[in-house]
Amino acid sequence: MLRSIPVLFAILLLAVCLGSLQGADTSPNAGYKLAAGPFKIRSTKELVLSDANRKKELQLRINSPEGQGPFPLIVFSHSAYGSKDNYLTLTEYWASHGYVTIQANHSDSHALGVKRGDMRMFLDWQNRPADISFILDSLDEIEKKSQLEGKIDRKRIGVGGHSFGAHTALLIGGMRVLKGGQETAADDQRVLAVIALSPPNLERQMSEKSFEKFAKPMLVMTGSEDTDSLFTKEAKLRRRPFEWSPTGDKYLVWVEGLDHGFGGIAGNPLRTKNADHVNYTKMATLAFWDAYVLESKEAQAYLKSEQLPAFSKQAELKLERK
Repeated sequence: MLRSIPVLFAILLLAVCLGSLQGADTSPNAGYKLAAGPFKIRSTKELVLSDANRKKELQLRINSPEGQGPFPLIVFSHSAYGSKDNYLTLTEYWASHGYVTIQANHSDSHALGVKRGDMRMFLDWQNRPADISFILDSLDEIEKKSQLEGKIDRKRIGVGGHSFGAHTALLIGGMRVLKGGQETAADDQRVLAVIALSPPNLERQMSEKSFEKFAKPMLVMTGSEDTDSLFTKEAKLRRRPFEWSPTGDKYLVWVEGLDHGFGGIAGNPLRTKNADHVNYTKMATLAFWDAYVLESKEAQAYLKSEQLPAFSKQAELKLERK
């Protein structure tokens, strides 16, 4: 009988370990829904909208969960020279957790023939948020063309973006910019929350005043190596949208060692591959969407806890709130 006690203990220990591997771990070190979600994904890889007012055709990619719905919507804006077919690491992950995701080819997309390094494309920054609002205006047509009738929840919408796309998301969220000495706005009241991954430091447009009225929930994510040769030579300058915004549902995720490619979220790493940085991005963004698009109390509690920093290796991730 006594000899069976070590065997019983070993069986119990194995059961605990297996439970942790299967996502049963509720300790402070647990990740937030890091595995793919329960939904199968259906992709519409090419859907074209015609904007008569701007005489423009907008190419879209849509990833959607297979199920009854309606599902919340995330519109994600690519970086300069990117495309609607980048960032599937994020958008397919969100779709697997129950979000319809829409990505567009903005006018600076390499898919439209724009060559990397062509600086003229930055002059078309106002058409980027106009693309987002046009997508929201066209949801009936999008649903019909992609066989998603009744599956997009019009009351639960978030907008995110990376780099130049983060600038677009901030404009949609309520950032004011200066153009010809006049304050310009492009905010869309249908959007509940925004995510800005690596927002650029555009000093000629942005100031502390730009964020005085930024009331929507916001997540900014950046890191110590997140620099570029054009606008942001110091990574800490990307913190400004968080620092300049008023208190209330604002979050900053800072990762030591994270560079502009976020470990490879675009599908082709801009700098270096880093699976940990990709995972931090997936968890932080999904928790934020769940918290402020789905209005999940559990997700809000997660963001207000220290679980995400505790999950990171060697405490390389810091989470600030205000």
